[in-house]
Parts: sequence; C-alpha cells; structure tokens
Amino acid sequence: MSETREQTTEVRVIHEGERAWADLVDPPGTLGTGGAEAETFTSPDGALQTGFWRREPDTWSFERPYDEVALILAGEAEIETDGRVLAVRAGDLLVTPKGSAGTWRIKETIVKFFAIYDRR
Repeated sequence: MSETREQTTEVRVIHEGERAWADLVDPPGTLGTGGAEAETFTSPDGALQTGFWRREPDTWSFERPYDEVALILAGEAEIETDGRVLAVRAGDLLVTPKGSAGTWRIKETIVKFFAIYDRR
C-alpha cells in the first residue's frame, strides 16, 4: 500500500528533551527489556526515515531488511556478525547494510540516531 506524505521545505530543530519517544511494541530479546523510538523525518516516498532509538541491555538476533547508518550517542554493545564481534559505543558510526545479519548484545543502554533507507 502506498502512503502519500505531505512534502515540506520547513527546516526544523529537535532539541534534546523534545523527542517524542514512543515505547517499542514487542521488542526482540531474551530478557524482555524495553526500549523506545522517536521518529524525526520520513521522506515523502517513505524510502528514507530518520529518528532516535533507545534500548536497555538485552540480546537478540537480527537480519536487516533495509540499509541503516546509525550514530551511537550513548551506551555500549557488541554485535556479532560474520564470525566477528564488533564493539560499538558512544561516538561510533554503525553501518548495517540490507541483508546483514547477526546478534546484538547490549551491555549498557544504547541510544542511537539512525537513518534508514528502504528501497522496497
């Protein structure tokens, strides 16, 4: 189903503390910890989405159905993929291409800013 979005040229600033966090619905993981997400922008065609994501310590497997680039703002995690264990922490840029798979192990609550491109 195609969703029409109103295109705007309005420049916006989303200040710290003004993020519209929404609890994650049924987040993956073995410990049942929660998390939240705050959408900041979606392109008119829906292919590009940006926002903030927060997740408490937990472990789960993933397979990316889209391309994602994320700047880790806080916390620490390990991502096991392709026989490697990658450490990510505040200040790191994480690139997870479409089709990549692995396991997230969040050690300390992670907050990231993400940009997702889904060419559908």
